Amino acid sequence: MTATLSDVVKHSGDSLLQAYSYANGQLTVTLVLGENEQQVSLTLPTDHVAFAGNYLAKKEDVYRTCRIVIEDLAQVLAVANGVYVPAPGFGPFMQQARASYALAYGKKVSEWKYFFSLVGYGRLVSCLLVELEAITIAHLAG
Repeated sequence: MTATLSDVVKHSGDSLLQAYSYANGQLTVTLVLGENEQQVSLTLPTDHVAFAGNYLAKKEDVYRTCRIVIEDLAQVLAVANGVYVPAPGFGPFMQQARASYALAYGKKVSEWKYFFSLVGYGRLVSCLLVELEAITIAHLAG
């Protein structure tokens, strides 16, 4: 049984997004992990979420197949005056915008540290996180 966030991320390749919701500052995603077919539900406290509705609206599994990617925002985005700022230049800016990194623009580095994404055909679901320890994992009967 997968117990830690690190284990869930490690086993998340080719996972299938079963369900997702956002309410009251909580993003909840339910996945069937691709490597071991275990069903897990992750609850992430966040105020900043982006959904790729064009992929999520499709019923075919290929559009809901994904992996979990967690990035340290300070390693991905530029920082000026203690806040995340867009990349200089139109091309890099557009790449960041398409990847939903714009969620972090103007946010304090001291407050928002991580960028969580379900990555498949595109970034299906993305959000900003204060700390990884705040993510709760529930193992569901398969």
